[in-house]
This record gives sequence, C-alpha cells and structure tokens, in this order.
Amino acid sequence: MRSPEEYRKILELWERGYAKKRIGLMLNIPRATVRDCVNRYGSVAQMEEALNDKRNSIVACTTLVELQAGIAPDNYELHKTYSYVLGIYLGDGCISKNTRVHRMRIFLDIRYPQIIQECADSIGRLFVANEIGIAHINKGDKPSYTIVSVYNKHLTDLFPQHGEGKKYTRTIALEPWQQRIVDTYPLDFWRGLYHSDGSRFSNIVNGKDYPRYQFSNESQDILGIFMNTCDKLGLHYSTKTKRTKGYDYPTDVFVSKRKDVQFLDEHIGPKR
Repeated sequence: MRSPEEYRKILELWERGYAKKRIGLMLNIPRATVRDCVNRYGSVAQMEEALNDKRNSIVACTTLVELQAGIAPDNYELHKTYSYVLGIYLGDGCISKNTRVHRMRIFLDIRYPQIIQECADSIGRLFVANEIGIAHINKGDKPSYTIVSVYNKHLTDLFPQHGEGKKYTRTIALEPWQQRIVDTYPLDFWRGLYHSDGSRFSNIVNGKDYPRYQFSNESQDILGIFMNTCDKLGLHYSTKTKRTKGYDYPTDVFVSKRKDVQFLDEHIGPKR
C-alpha cells in the first residue's frame, strides 16, 4: 500500500494534466496503482477529505469503545463529559443524515454564552478530530438562538436515541452502557438537560422569593429519565400539566424545596 504522500504526488501530476502512464514513469509507480489512485480520489482535495473522514472515524470508534467499557480512573473525564452531552442532546438536540455523514445540532438560547461555549467544548472533547460549529441565528434583525453542531459518521452509535420524527412521538430509552454512565455521573446529566430545556426562576409568594428549578419537555420518556435522575440525586420534585395547551400528561418538572434549590445553586446555578 502506497503512502499518502505518494498518492498526493500522483494526484498533483494528474491535476496538472499528465497522463496516467506518464505519471507512473515519472514516479516509478506501477500504472495500475496510478489508475486506482485517480479512480479512488480524483483530486488532492478529495483525498484529503477521505483521509480526514477516516481519521475522524477511527477517533469516534475509539471513543465509543471507551464509553461502552467499564468506567476506570483513566477515562472518567470522558464518561463525565458524555453524561453532560447526552443530557443536552436529549433536551434540545437532533441528529440528521447528510450525504455521507450524520450531523448533530444542539439548539441553545443565545442569551447564555457560557452554556454555548461549554456545550461546544464538551462536544469537542468527545469528537477531538472534528471541527465544532457555532452558528448564531437571527430572526429578522434580532438574534434568536445558537446552533452548536458536529459532523461524524458514528453519531448514531454514540447517541442511539436518534430516530425518525420528534422525540416526543417515539420511544426514548437509554442503552445499558448509557444508563451506567448516567448513574455514575447523574449531576452532569441533570445539568445537560437543564442547560437545554430548563430554567431557574423566582416564585413570589406573599412578597417572599422562593426560587425554583424547572425542566420542560413533551417527551414522557425524557421527563421520566429526568425524574429518575432527580431520584438518584435525592432531589424532591413536583409535576405540572399544561392543560391550557390541551395536554393530558405532565410536561413540566419543578424542584422547589429549599435544600434542593440550595444544592443545585451550589453545583449548577442560574444559566449564563
């Protein structure tokens, strides 16, 4: 097998207009090898793209293997990061298929630049060979929301909750290896869900300020996963149904007890 540098020389000469037979003679490479190289890649740019895809694929596969393996001292940071990204993806993310790869998009409120950066940095730690995109979207003349995105062939392996249609219309369940990570790092997972579809606000009663944390989602499965994580953290919660919008099932979860709010303020805090 020829080296990438030899393939590059073949393609450079091909792009300059030399015939395949002439390239073989100039580089002392069999004509069949030259032909196969030109047929496979066509140009230096296409070769670079193919090699980059291969490198990204190898890195993603390695990440998947490490995530599915048992949690050990040398990979706990990877699992901790994944727990957060899984939460933020389930809250307000999607995966779509492009021509050759998948694309993950996380939709975030443009008012919280720290969350946007943390999301991008966390995804970057999972996909170290990929470029992470940050796009600020305007509606009219005003900023509206931000999309953090990444392209990779193995996104659906790392996030198997991907499927056709909106999340609330289909079953969402964690794989055993994902549940193990969430059970080990429940606070990071909770924070990811909160950063995407949660809020902290003041509930004023008789002039007194009672802060609360809220998580909203139309998927009963995702709400159930969120409440299970609250149980794991020892957080008390209540639910509410938006009957004014015609729902007959809970869509909101509140954490209101003072000690629980203090715990969340200490470890997570308001969105920024």
